[in-house]
Amino acid sequence: MVVNELLRVTDAAKKDPGARDWEPEIRRFSGDPAALLAVTAVRDYAALGLRQEGDTAVDLEVTDVDLTAPEGPTVRITGCYDSESTRVLRVENGEVVPHGTPPRYVWDITVTRYEAEPGSPWLVNELDPLTDRPC
Repeated sequence: MVVNELLRVTDAAKKDPGARDWEPEIRRFSGDPAALLAVTAVRDYAALGLRQEGDTAVDLEVTDVDLTAPEGPTVRITGCYDSESTRVLRVENGEVVPHGTPPRYVWDITVTRYEAEPGSPWLVNELDPLTDRPC
């Protein structure tokens, strides 16, 4: 599933944010605004001297499929994100940066098929953390 591929890439990018320009790989699995947010987050990690430890854990459930949506075939997914599956560390001293979020909360995710693009890829275009909605 494209959501899992995006999470795999963003996890790798946040583990070593300064290694290279991660944007092309992130954009293989996501469209805007999700792509822009992911790329910005990785660049912020690099600029702030942060890195991620661990892999994102999220339970996903398809909640709606609309193959005739005006923006293209669309799948809506609700995820329950486990914020304790990863830690953010300061590169300089290994200090853990507190989460500032509940241990588990809802992600609303939208995946759309971009039919005008070569190969008509399915891309994550919305990944909205809803920290006020525990799961």
